[in-house]
Amino acid sequence: MNEIRQRFWVLGLRSAIKAVQHQCQWCKTKKARPQEIPTGNLPIERLMHGNPPFTCVGVDYFGPMTITVGRRHEKRWGALFTCLTTRAVHIELTPSLSTDSVIMALRRFAARRGMPKTIYSDNGTNFVGANNELKEALVTLKQEDLVSEAEKIGVQWKFIPPGAPNMGGAWERLVRSIKTALGATLNERHPREESKV
Repeated sequence: MNEIRQRFWVLGLRSAIKAVQHQCQWCKTKKARPQEIPTGNLPIERLMHGNPPFTCVGVDYFGPMTITVGRRHEKRWGALFTCLTTRAVHIELTPSLSTDSVIMALRRFAARRGMPKTIYSDNGTNFVGANNELKEALVTLKQEDLVSEAEKIGVQWKFIPPGAPNMGGAWERLVRSIKTALGATLNERHPREESKV
């Protein structure tokens, strides 16, 4: 409009330019606002800010890592516990992927950080087996009239859907960060078990 008015005075120029802009696809695309992508609601465990850290955790395994024991090399896995609210991280070293290793890692974690109320994980057989064993132990405690102890231990284990690993992004990304940090700090190819802990 400024360029035209420097040479000519056209009546109704503003409305003519608006009509052209209204029909111009390039102008529509340039001025369009991007659509907001609808997002799902966060789980309630991600929003529990009044509770202490590690009240609600996500757990995942990473590895294997090769370590030196004496003169031989053995494999070890890391169990990563992350607080879903504060993103604090706790790592336990485990000798295998078995259910017993998960339970022992959970016991070591609980001895240091306290027993979590809710645990999220994927559908690994070791996690499902640990959940089943914890439920059986809870039933046993209730049958032995140790109800108050059973209520203290009460842990709710939630599993993400099998086809949706993106729902475990809270701990999957931290697994990658831990691997990067370990690769940068460990100078040996096969370090001893004490230096991995």
